[in-house]
Amino acid sequence: MQAYQFEQSVPSSHTFTVKLPPDAPTGPAQVIVLFPEGHSTPAPPRHPQFANTADYLAWHDAQPPSRRSAEDVDAQIREEREGWKD
Repeated sequence: MQAYQFEQSVPSSHTFTVKLPPDAPTGPAQVIVLFPEGHSTPAPPRHPQFANTADYLAWHDAQPPSRRSAEDVDAQIREEREGWKD
């Protein structure tokens, strides 16, 4: 097994991209994320339950706006679809 180690900061989006060296093999790989000792992982947010549509709309309107543009979303969809070809 061959390993590459990178130091990376996890942004608030909880998404990052790693560019591997040109000699890295292609194909299946395992990805392991290690956090410093003492780091506690918060429980994932629960999806709220709504009694009716008005409750949902009130919750929705209180959410922070997305900083992603339509181009960003389209690029992510293209990247995902490219992965289907492997």
